[in-house]
Amino acid sequence: MRKFIVIITLLYTATAVAALGFLSNWFQEPPMLAGSAIVTTLVFSLPVALVVAVIAYRKYNEWLTLALAAIIIGSTGYLLKTHHDAYGEWFPSLASAEIETSGAALLDAHGQTLRYRLELHNPGAVTHREYLVVTRGGQELRLRLPVFGETRSGYVSAKIPSDWIMLRPTEDANVYQAETGRFLFVRKTFRVNLQTREVTALATTRDN
Repeated sequence: MRKFIVIITLLYTATAVAALGFLSNWFQEPPMLAGSAIVTTLVFSLPVALVVAVIAYRKYNEWLTLALAAIIIGSTGYLLKTHHDAYGEWFPSLASAEIETSGAALLDAHGQTLRYRLELHNPGAVTHREYLVVTRGGQELRLRLPVFGETRSGYVSAKIPSDWIMLRPTEDANVYQAETGRFLFVRKTFRVNLQTREVTALATTRDN
């Protein structure tokens, strides 16, 4: 019985950590809205499962073992359903993402030259993600831009970078405004801080 407790607890812990890493791009960014619901469930269920597992192991209690199994099975079922409702599939896909890019643009500001582009990962799919990639001083920064939010949106491939993205300087050498172009069919403006990697949505308008 104790061996069973150890095995299911270790499997659940490993799976939970892997899920958290997958949803946050291996802890480099916050999860999307649907991912937040999954993260919240994991954050609450994992400590509860660990506490119950420790008590069940020490007291060798069959009822606590059943409670542990119920927590793991119940939370896993909820997580799978939430993932399916949000992304259209039961399990995360580890396959390489389809990527389209705007092409590289250059911006001279504050005595430095920035090279930037917008990448669409899995465009048109529910698992889509959008990244602003900025190279400054030989260092590449990848910033998540919620261009399409939680919905699937149409777009036209960029002929020039400004069709998708335009980066404008501010008075702060680390802060820029990123504006989406007309070929994305949704016009958004973001404030991006290249030092802290913070992204803030400023405005949204939709093209007719």
